[in-house]
Amino acid sequence: MHFIEQLLLVLGLSMDGFAASVCMGVAAGRKIGPVAGLISGFHVLMLLAGYALGAGCPEGIAHIYPWLAAALLTGMGLNMMRQAGAEEPQSAQGAALSMAALAMATSVDALTVGVAFAFLEVPAGQAGALVAADMGSLSLIGAAFGSHFGAAYRRAARLGGGLVLCLLGIKLVLSCLGVVSF
Repeated sequence: MHFIEQLLLVLGLSMDGFAASVCMGVAAGRKIGPVAGLISGFHVLMLLAGYALGAGCPEGIAHIYPWLAAALLTGMGLNMMRQAGAEEPQSAQGAALSMAALAMATSVDALTVGVAFAFLEVPAGQAGALVAADMGSLSLIGAAFGSHFGAAYRRAARLGGGLVLCLLGIKLVLSCLGVVSF
């Protein structure tokens, strides 16, 4: 696998993390560093875990991850939309758990990419560094964007972000069922 192909694969992998970091930036306000670290950290850890599982059964992983990600994304989206109407802010512990769950949900596909990288004999260090650099920079940009526009449009952004997460979850379920293929 050529480096350009690796880069394109990692960029595609990063798009859901970028969207999640925008949503998390809305919720976190000016605390964009922890958001970026959480999103990129989960992506790198899941990629390396997938790489380690590369000797196992990738078919089993490939069939499970979309369902897991769909459930997590839809649940997080519904929770975000529910919180959009709430007057009181979420507790710090609740916000941290929500962000960790969202970071995990958006990084589940990195597990499968890690398995693919192992079978294609892409060096683990190179794959991890590529994901860390790409996801780190994109999540910082996304969190900063969400933080900047989130203050003025917090309720609408939470509703919109929650809706996007729900739609991503539904799309994953429809893909698993063979209804859509995009």
